[in-house]
Amino acid sequence: MSAPHIGRVIKLDFKTYRDEYTDVEVTRLSDGIGHTVHIYFTRNSMDRKGEKLLCVSNRTGWWQLYIINLKEMTMMQLTNDANVGACCLSYDGRKAYYWDGRFLKSVDTETLERDIFFAVPENFHPVDMSISLDGRFLAFGYSEIVNLSTASGIIYSGMLETLYRRPRSLVLRLDVSKREVLPLWGECEWISHININPVNPDEVLFCHEGPWHLVQRMWIVKASTHEVYPLLQQKRYLERAGHEFFTNKGRVVVQFARRSTPSSTDWTSYDVFLNTDGSNIKMFKYRYLAPAHIKSRDDEKVSVGDRAFPDPSFKDGAAFLGLIIYEDEEAIVKPLCRHGTSWLTQNSHPHPIFTPDYKGVIFTSDREGECNIYLAHIEGIV
Repeated sequence: MSAPHIGRVIKLDFKTYRDEYTDVEVTRLSDGIGHTVHIYFTRNSMDRKGEKLLCVSNRTGWWQLYIINLKEMTMMQLTNDANVGACCLSYDGRKAYYWDGRFLKSVDTETLERDIFFAVPENFHPVDMSISLDGRFLAFGYSEIVNLSTASGIIYSGMLETLYRRPRSLVLRLDVSKREVLPLWGECEWISHININPVNPDEVLFCHEGPWHLVQRMWIVKASTHEVYPLLQQKRYLERAGHEFFTNKGRVVVQFARRSTPSSTDWTSYDVFLNTDGSNIKMFKYRYLAPAHIKSRDDEKVSVGDRAFPDPSFKDGAAFLGLIIYEDEEAIVKPLCRHGTSWLTQNSHPHPIFTPDYKGVIFTSDREGECNIYLAHIEGIV
């Protein structure tokens, strides 16, 4: 017998409007019932055809996975679990993988068949997940649960204490077809942002979490040899890097900045593209303020960001999505449309991503009170 609500299909009425500033057409995909959020931007959330979009919603009073079918304008509930966490979608759109508390599970987006692959040990919590293009390998981790004395309930308030407590962490890779889990690397460091190279799943990118200027952020581990090495080595206190991700061609993209002294605020920001061995580095400098998060096209010519400050005169840039055009070692920002989110919670962050055909940009906003998912139509713009 199916669990309550699983398989329930909701008919959506996509609502389209024109942005008042840029005249870009934007469509609200979700229906404003509860909060509906597209998943974290480093994890795959759409099938290759751009017809299925994995999201989470608390419309039933509890966060669950849903799949939005953009072609049929429907939204189907995939789970009815107690503690749904990080998730991702296979690139063929058939399987959604997710954490339910300590348990790594999957659900078939068509048959709704479910499976359990792994359980995190007690006193540890799961960390992230990402999937290879062929759907065979899933990378994830777990980290020691730390009872914090300085966390105030404000986002990131416990970051420094967690960093200095150095919780035990482990990076792992699951062979889905063989159901084999391989520990790749572990240490007494706060590890997060675990991303598998989509075209070479022997390589897994992970980060040392914490304030970006206090850690050597990016690391690569090779599953075949367990070799570990830092990527884009930073000068502590003077340089920072973060929000790293892979393009579908296996290149690493990272937001980077440097300043003149450990106490100065004269940060100069860059978007950086590089290979996993540290070679073929391309750096693009921002003339003014950089977005908080970006997502790049595979051709490395354009990114989308969740803030748009083309110059100091554009005062409302925190409320706009921006297209970033890379020309002559510069990152040139062009306002795309107003997202208008409050930024008050992690769920309300826009975290924009491109659709697979690069004709649209998916983002989240609570501009109407509840978090909804929106699609900005950019065909012909870049």
